[in-house]
Amino acid sequence: MKSKEEVIKAIEEAIKNSPKRKFKQSLDVSFNFAGVHMEGEHKLNITVFLPKGRGKDVEVGAFVDGDMNIQAKEFSKHVLSKVELESMAKDKRQMRTYANQCYSFISAPDLISVVGKNWGVVLGVRGKMPQPVPPNADIKAAFERVKNTIRIKSRKTPTIHVPVGSIDMDPADVYENIQAVYTAIERVVHEEKIRSAFIKTTMGQAVNLW
Repeated sequence: MKSKEEVIKAIEEAIKNSPKRKFKQSLDVSFNFAGVHMEGEHKLNITVFLPKGRGKDVEVGAFVDGDMNIQAKEFSKHVLSKVELESMAKDKRQMRTYANQCYSFISAPDLISVVGKNWGVVLGVRGKMPQPVPPNADIKAAFERVKNTIRIKSRKTPTIHVPVGSIDMDPADVYENIQAVYTAIERVVHEEKIRSAFIKTTMGQAVNLW
């Protein structure tokens, strides 16, 4: 990985050269690997917390009862009780639509098994099985953590694409997110096998990071 100054310079270039759009563009990094077995020892299926956040809001749903249900509705439009999630499970189309409307989910620990039984077939393939949140947890903090946590999952090809922020973030903050992602990847794929990396905005051109 290049020096912090060089990486920040590349981030600034990607932002500066990006065409203007009416929506907030994301910043994504693509990592290209060499000499790896992406379906074997180098398979990536990890979650990474972005320390500086993703730079834009995403919807996180919740499967919770009681007081947690009331609290969760302050931070999400997609909150279901046990009765509601079991009822919706009878309509696969509605369940798929609901799942697609959320980036991820949280759940009370006692509802995890209920979710798995009724929603596992829909959430599992989307990589959206809920994160358990204890009843006494800070529900706001739980939502924020899940919103700013990304999943990195490799496929057959030796390339992955990872969101690391948005176009209006401070480049130094984007760097911190990239560093967190890089560190997590390096635990599975050694640095010498990371051939190159590029950063780009949603509509912009790719800029070489290293």
